[in-house]
Amino acid sequence: MISSRLFVALRATWQPLIRYRSENAITSIALIGLGSSLSIAATAQESSLLESKAATSLSTNLYANQISTQKTKVEFEVLASADSPAQPITAFIDDWDAPLESGEHAYVQGRLALTVQPAHSVISYGLAWRYDYLMEFSEETAEVYWQYENKQNPTQSKSYSLFLKAKHNERFGANIGFTQSIAADWQVTAKANLWQGLHALDGKVTGNLSNRILADSELNNIRDTIDKADAYLDYYYDKPALGEENLGWNPAQPSGYGYSIDLNLTGKFSDKTWLNIRGYDVLGRMRWKDMPSTRYALDYDVDGRPLYSLEGQLETKDITQTLPWRVEGSLMHQLDDQWQLGLQGQVNEVQDLYQLSAGYLLNNYRYPFMLTALVEPQTQALGLALDSRYGGIKVLTDDLDSQKAKRSEISLYGRYAW
Repeated sequence: MISSRLFVALRATWQPLIRYRSENAITSIALIGLGSSLSIAATAQESSLLESKAATSLSTNLYANQISTQKTKVEFEVLASADSPAQPITAFIDDWDAPLESGEHAYVQGRLALTVQPAHSVISYGLAWRYDYLMEFSEETAEVYWQYENKQNPTQSKSYSLFLKAKHNERFGANIGFTQSIAADWQVTAKANLWQGLHALDGKVTGNLSNRILADSELNNIRDTIDKADAYLDYYYDKPALGEENLGWNPAQPSGYGYSIDLNLTGKFSDKTWLNIRGYDVLGRMRWKDMPSTRYALDYDVDGRPLYSLEGQLETKDITQTLPWRVEGSLMHQLDDQWQLGLQGQVNEVQDLYQLSAGYLLNNYRYPFMLTALVEPQTQALGLALDSRYGGIKVLTDDLDSQKAKRSEISLYGRYAW
């Protein structure tokens, strides 16, 4: 039945995209399962954890070490972050078989980075991998999709406004950075990234749908409850997600190249209070040559004759994709020789979150390290961070049961200087 095409369109722009993401970002999904704390706390706490033998001098000496160019430094970072208020992350990725909650977005973002800064140089070099999948949708669209996935017969006739927008990009590249002091105790670092695209999908579904109530004896398929529908789908991709290959449409994978800028501002308001802000993929663009695209326009009426009209177009064209940006920041204050308080935040195109933290210095004179507890009020997620001279790990989640977690994040980092 042609009414199934609407659900195929929703499913293709929703679930297959998520599964497609998981197939091409195994590393980030594995990390998400652990949960995590905010990676943005790392930089500020890194400033206070490298080469000190007393708590009061820890932040000051390490902050100085951060802006010093006397040693060759190597840093490695891994981050994976996910938020899915409407469904647990595992259910959202898989079959939407968990109870539906309110929520109008879901995202997964991940990155790996290796950076080298030679001694006596303000120039750094690095390799990086990044993954972004961001989705926005109306709660009514989520309700329609949940009913379909779980074969739920509607209990009342209802009209739904459909809206779903997805943005996906996976890329690998190299960068060069430049660090400049802009005032006493303040510095800015800018990195220029050059990217090769690995995977991409960008699209949206809009429209309206109304259903009708059927007796259980009349219901052969949940799609039979559709009364009227008008929907428009427009998306482009590196690999078809709607089954276009069954129509003889399976073009070659497009090539994509792009650029973006990363910015990092670090500074001290006093000897005990400092700020760090990082922006990723600012002004980022990816240019895809001969990118396949699909457009569908559907008008369906169960009482109409004909029942429906369907128009579509398959084509390839050059596309410029805007890369998702991400901003992370932290404001830290050293209370005394051992205690540190912090306010952290992260913002992307679909969500903004903040965390409160309290850290305690375990003062081994040879290898001091900071143990930090975090709380994220909006998601009720809790986390722990462990920072040391040579590396650390931070984990944050709203549920230790990975099958129930709706908010998870993990970051790992390591560093060495000689």
